Amino acid sequence: MPDPIAELGRRLAKLEKRVVTLERARSAPYPEWRDLPLTGDTNVPDEEQPPQFRADPWDMVEFSGRIGLPGGRAVDKAIVAVLPEEYQSAAPRTVPVASNARRDLHLDITPEGQVALRVKDGGNVRASWISLDGARFRADGPD
Repeated sequence: MPDPIAELGRRLAKLEKRVVTLERARSAPYPEWRDLPLTGDTNVPDEEQPPQFRADPWDMVEFSGRIGLPGGRAVDKAIVAVLPEEYQSAAPRTVPVASNARRDLHLDITPEGQVALRVKDGGNVRASWISLDGARFRADGPD
């Protein structure tokens, strides 16, 4: 039988950790953008918008820029980048991204840092790039 007091204690500890993080973040400088390590045949289609990422003081990892897709195709489950260990998520995450595809595309971020492309309904679709602008995920674990 679950112990409600122990569960309440765990929740309170988690909340306290978040409060401390937010208090620290209030005075911290905003981090600089870093280049996103691309994999496979992905490329940088526009030098003015290179694929980048950063982690803000609130444990959110945010992306910007564009990734060029090999062969002008978005392939379901293709790994397009790998995040360094200090930016990996504690839990699997899925974030929507914009593109020139006719179907919705998402990025699946694994706890190991792999950033995989997901095509709605699977398979592949014609797309020459994806935009990372506005894509972000929580890195500190499930809520």
